[in-house]
Amino acid sequence: MSRVQQTQRLWAPPAAAWYTATILLFAYTVAFIDRAVLSMLVEPMRRDLSINDTQVGLLAGFAFVIFYVGLGVPLGLVADRWNRKYLITISVLLWSTMTAACGLARTFASLFVARVGVGIGEAGLSPASYSLIADLFPSNRRGAPLGLYNAAIYVGSGLALIIGAAVVARVSHLGIINLALIGPVRAWKLVFFVVAVPGFLVALLMTTVREPIRHTHSAVDNIPSLQETMLHIRSAGRVYLLHFLAFGFLAAPSSIFFLWARPFLTRRFGLPPADAGYLVGLLLTICATTGMMVGSMFSDVLQSRGLRDGTIRVGLISSSCLIVPLALLGVLPTIRLALLDMGIILFFAAFAFGAAPAALQLVTPNRIRAVVSGLYLLTLNLIGATAAPAITGALTDYVFHNPSDTGWSIAIVGSANSVLATLFFVLLRRPFLAALSETGVDQPTGPVLSACADQLMGAEKS
Repeated sequence: MSRVQQTQRLWAPPAAAWYTATILLFAYTVAFIDRAVLSMLVEPMRRDLSINDTQVGLLAGFAFVIFYVGLGVPLGLVADRWNRKYLITISVLLWSTMTAACGLARTFASLFVARVGVGIGEAGLSPASYSLIADLFPSNRRGAPLGLYNAAIYVGSGLALIIGAAVVARVSHLGIINLALIGPVRAWKLVFFVVAVPGFLVALLMTTVREPIRHTHSAVDNIPSLQETMLHIRSAGRVYLLHFLAFGFLAAPSSIFFLWARPFLTRRFGLPPADAGYLVGLLLTICATTGMMVGSMFSDVLQSRGLRDGTIRVGLISSSCLIVPLALLGVLPTIRLALLDMGIILFFAAFAFGAAPAALQLVTPNRIRAVVSGLYLLTLNLIGATAAPAITGALTDYVFHNPSDTGWSIAIVGSANSVLATLFFVLLRRPFLAALSETGVDQPTGPVLSACADQLMGAEKS
């Protein structure tokens, strides 16, 4: 039996691999529903909790991210050494419980603490999921499943707005309602209870997933010690740093839109919150999800044609195509033009986020993939999910002093981050190619692209 045939036998059957990827998509979708639903509730939170846009930005970003990023690396270490299926199940149960707790909060401080709990729960999901997907699919076939998984960012955020809009529209006239075992609560807080429920179904579905074997490619994979982990990260530090910064700044426009796109339509064009929520939810679900899948498949096509930096090229296309649409958002005079522009922004904002983790898998040994994924998510969320939304809210509060100028805040912060992302993608390309040549980690060996793999190997020898 040839080496390629022996390698193929180690991979899970395609049906089982895609089944697990679909469950992970469901889990990540629910995670983003629970994370992003806050954006539908900006006005009632401001009114009932007496907070401003800066505090809303802190609730959406800092409160969630403070432990989400802080625990990403430690839980990545756990995922590299323990059963990833069990880690994900525990994480889902925790964040779903804390989402429901958000509905019980009566002050800014108590809501802040509950959001911290959501972040703690969600911290265990993606590092373990990236590691699982890397052991379910060969390297030349990971772009599509990773794109599917990361499409949950936009599907979940879109559904959060759509579900939130539906619940708010139905209960907004009720004011305060009495719930059994809970007592009187503001009607808008029902949104938190509603979106918490699917998480418990996800935890049940995770019990049907099988933990795949871990695929190894080098001696490093057989030494899962912290010392070896840090040694590899240090040796590839430039590649990781540039990758994290490039995709971190690229994540900013999406994070800004998750929180501020719906209030922007209401404040700038006078749309009722429920209607604005439906529209932004549809844009996220359709345009961003399409962008994610198109970009992920395009990344696989580039790699199949021998362009080993295809994942990085996709990132560069994404960031450079965002600059002008973001800069224009503050000056568009009609809602139709604004919605068209927002659709373009969301398409390209999502375009590269299947390629982002795929690029990491190519330069990272198996046994430390979850840890490196945790570091990636840490940077991604500190820059994109924490700083960008909060700065956008602060610009509206302290520079423009007018909520109707939210579009200008989005335009300034979003386009600036896209410019920085473009710069770092340009700087990343050569070190990334050098890292691939030096490590030789995870070369394509699948039957569909075996000819491409042979061609690449021959090119490297020449």
